[in-house]
Amino acid sequence: MVYSPPVPHYNTAVKDSFAYESALRRWPTILTQAIDAMYRYCHTLSEGSNQAAVDEGKGLIEKIAKLKYDITHDRPLEVLGVTEENAAHLDHGFRAPPTSAYDDWIRREAPTWFNSIWLYAECYLYRYLRHLFETSTHWKTYDPFTETKTDTFHASSAGIHACAVLIQELLEKNETYSAHDPAVSVLFDELVSSSLWGNATDLSLLTNLNYADLQKLQATNADQRKAKKQFVLVNQLNEAWDSIRLMENGQVDIVLDNAGFELITDLVLADWLLTLRGSVPRASKERVQDVWNRLKAVQARIEAASEAASRSPPRLLAVSKLQPPSDVMAAYEAGQRHFGENYAQELVEKAHVLPQDIKWHLIGGLQSNKAKILARTSLTYPAITNLFAVESVDSEKLATSLEKALARPENELGRKYPLHVYLQVNTSNEEGKSGVPPMTSAWDNTTEQPPLLALARTILLQCPHLRLTGLMTIGALSNSQMSRDEHQNPDFEALVATRTHLLNSLRQDKEIQEKTLNTEYWSPAGPVKNVYASLISGDANALELSMGMSADLETAIQYGSAHVRIGSDCFGSRTNNQEAVKVREQDIQRVANVPLVKQVVIHTKNMPWFVSDTCVPDVWSTIEHLLQTKMPDAAPVQAMAARWKKHFAEGRFRVQMPHDAPLGADAGEQSSFWTQMYSYGALVRGALTQPEIAPTLLSELKKSGLVIFKG
Repeated sequence: MVYSPPVPHYNTAVKDSFAYESALRRWPTILTQAIDAMYRYCHTLSEGSNQAAVDEGKGLIEKIAKLKYDITHDRPLEVLGVTEENAAHLDHGFRAPPTSAYDDWIRREAPTWFNSIWLYAECYLYRYLRHLFETSTHWKTYDPFTETKTDTFHASSAGIHACAVLIQELLEKNETYSAHDPAVSVLFDELVSSSLWGNATDLSLLTNLNYADLQKLQATNADQRKAKKQFVLVNQLNEAWDSIRLMENGQVDIVLDNAGFELITDLVLADWLLTLRGSVPRASKERVQDVWNRLKAVQARIEAASEAASRSPPRLLAVSKLQPPSDVMAAYEAGQRHFGENYAQELVEKAHVLPQDIKWHLIGGLQSNKAKILARTSLTYPAITNLFAVESVDSEKLATSLEKALARPENELGRKYPLHVYLQVNTSNEEGKSGVPPMTSAWDNTTEQPPLLALARTILLQCPHLRLTGLMTIGALSNSQMSRDEHQNPDFEALVATRTHLLNSLRQDKEIQEKTLNTEYWSPAGPVKNVYASLISGDANALELSMGMSADLETAIQYGSAHVRIGSDCFGSRTNNQEAVKVREQDIQRVANVPLVKQVVIHTKNMPWFVSDTCVPDVWSTIEHLLQTKMPDAAPVQAMAARWKKHFAEGRFRVQMPHDAPLGADAGEQSSFWTQMYSYGALVRGALTQPEIAPTLLSELKKSGLVIFKG
């Protein structure tokens, strides 16, 4: 059973499609170029004493010409018939790979060149070519695209030199780079982008371009790469960066695409990955188990209280104030994602060393002049782009300060969601406690606007980067203790009533009703309107309540809290601030020099593929070309090549194919899978129903901390 994707296969019978264009023009052009290269090589051989090879070469040219004729005349694809028993013998005891997958498809579907699945037919084209050479006497190791690859490599000299200078400057500045430094993630983005756009030189797609034009396609500086970001459909670089940050002496796998410039950019990325230091702080097994047990107990209380109140469970906000990053990581690995911090500086320090998919909440007081600590962007103080919420907004000045910081373009670029804000209400009316006074009735428009309503209006009308999400209170300790026994809490009652009065006031406010419909609010996907429709209609569910701690968790749930803030029950008792700073520093320093990536494994094609795909000989020839380059200012290029050669010799770089495997060798599924007719999706999704496709390869890739599929 062949893996079937969830969408129809691309078929060459569909005119005005890339598949049809491939059969009509691309494939004949590719074969013509291969024939021309063979003619030139035969001419070179004829000047020596290799007449037998020349004669055989002419016969191979005729067979390739016949293949071209078959394509242009829409002939049926032919069964190749290579089995494990009759496969051609190659050097070093290797044999050619069977063609059973192709043969089964051809027998089953009877495809012709202009009525076939595009991916299968193009893969078959290159396998057919290899079959011609592997069954020859003098041409077994011949790559008909070597000349094209070499010419393109030389035409890419400007881009290659730029890459060499870049990696040289990076390594001269620092021998190692700390993943705890948020600025390093910017370097990661740049190098991955360079690797991504290196595929501008996919020669199977550029059959009609002059080589001089290739330099225009290669993104060799930051401005060029930035301009191309508009063409990125899905960007998960944050997730990829987190995967690397979670490694310790780990492995990254790169499934290579094109030789030449793209291979250079891939190896530059691999080279830099080896410099990364500073893994995520982790607690001892005993401490991890302790945190997990505590979280389970808290979740059990939440579920029991929710069931008793006949409602869905609220969100657990694990308050990690004064707890070391390793404790936060223990909770993270138990599935916890929302964490609350009281101090802005402590939140910043933890956010820089912990995974980026954590959703941080600031629940402590924040002065307006300190808002930029959380949102500013510079190489020294990058923004906390995963700051999910500030729950202590109690003044218009603070709200507008947050808005001003978030509105900077560099801050917008990294955020995946608006900043959620909760308005802090001093429900107990205690002196010295932060928060605006609670509302005791809806505003009737005849008296001075209540501070809470004025604050809400400012956010709704003047702060498009914020989202008014809820109300928060930290009630009186005596009320919290009372609620444990009596299940009543005046602070919770006041917050519930305040929400009702605020919503009624907004619902009756004509200016709010009109302007919020037409105001554009920021979102990662672009400006959006009418984001507050539910809130201004008076829907209580549109304005969350944040209340409840360890002592009054059950009562808070009964009163409708959307999330409960639990600290000591999740992590145990806290130490003092001075001791917490010391422990936090030790926690981070302990892992500061741990290598993240110990080895980069590269996966090549085992035969010439899609014209310019990388085979093992291309890797070695590329390094030798770089070492012997005569380009101006060759020192950075030669130094880069020498370093890569050393990486391979000492195991930091590794080719998945055996080093002695000749071109076209069947070296097992770990190398041969990449030149099968299957979509790469079959490797994972197909493995559920077809584990026989490449189980060993899949098992090996699962050991990797990150797999980069290039092509």
